[in-house]
Amino acid sequence: MKKALLSLLVSTTVLVLSGCATDQGQKPPEQAKDTRPPEQRLSVGMTKDEVRKAIGNPGGTSVNSDGEESWRYSDSAKAFIPFYTISGGKFQHLTVNFDKEGKVKNWSSNRQGTY
Repeated sequence: MKKALLSLLVSTTVLVLSGCATDQGQKPPEQAKDTRPPEQRLSVGMTKDEVRKAIGNPGGTSVNSDGEESWRYSDSAKAFIPFYTISGGKFQHLTVNFDKEGKVKNWSSNRQGTY
């Protein structure tokens, strides 16, 4: 009698607990991070929001006399990594130029090292 009662109690507990399972709080699967160089994530005609989504916020901006805006990106913060440039590390500088409508017109990119 004790075994039957214990078995019934365990079975009921398992059923109750399995019925409480929920997917609440689970995060959606993350999209894979785009590891391509920033200039390969750009295309002519992209909007400013698309550029922000593709490569992030610019480190600096400027506007020329024609009203066209340019965004500058640089990974020069790597300079604080000990021996980065001595070991062959290079800094990348990227300038994205927008037309008057706020769409990517062109961009330029260069890499340079100290040594």
